[in-house]
Amino acid sequence: MSVAPSYDRTEELRALDATLAGVRGLVASGVKQVPRIFRVPYPEELLPLCHEQPPAAAAAATVPVIDLSGDHTAVVDAVRGAAAEWGFFQVTGHGVPKQVMSAAVAAMRAFHEADGGEGSDKARLYSREPGKAVKYHCNFDLYQSPVANWRDTLYLRMAPDPPAADELPEISL
Repeated sequence: MSVAPSYDRTEELRALDATLAGVRGLVASGVKQVPRIFRVPYPEELLPLCHEQPPAAAAAATVPVIDLSGDHTAVVDAVRGAAAEWGFFQVTGHGVPKQVMSAAVAAMRAFHEADGGEGSDKARLYSREPGKAVKYHCNFDLYQSPVANWRDTLYLRMAPDPPAADELPEISL
């Protein structure tokens, strides 16, 4: 008879946090299965439902797109509707040049795809300190949520006062 090892969720959360590398660090380390802290403990009767295919309508759904250059009342109504139904939306007509947006996306991708761990820019920025204007972390609610989310976040608070340039990550594209 084998005894299953005890599961200490808090210790596993602390171990993930201690890597200073987040979910990307887990992937880079070569994990072969999703750690238990990221898995929803489904009751046995729900397990078959977890593997069903989504309805065709869900597969065909698209993210709402809101053009800010339109009529103000229509834009407000569209934002209200998209926020209520979807919780998010894509914005166009904002006047930010495509090359600037592309550079921002490329910089974010480069940051998130870079190695983490001790001595890295990610480690320098890794924090759960609420007041920090620039921080990187895995799951802002890691210790409060019953199940961790498979996500890493670079948080940049730009208003009312943007952070100093040396607080921002260095990205070379």
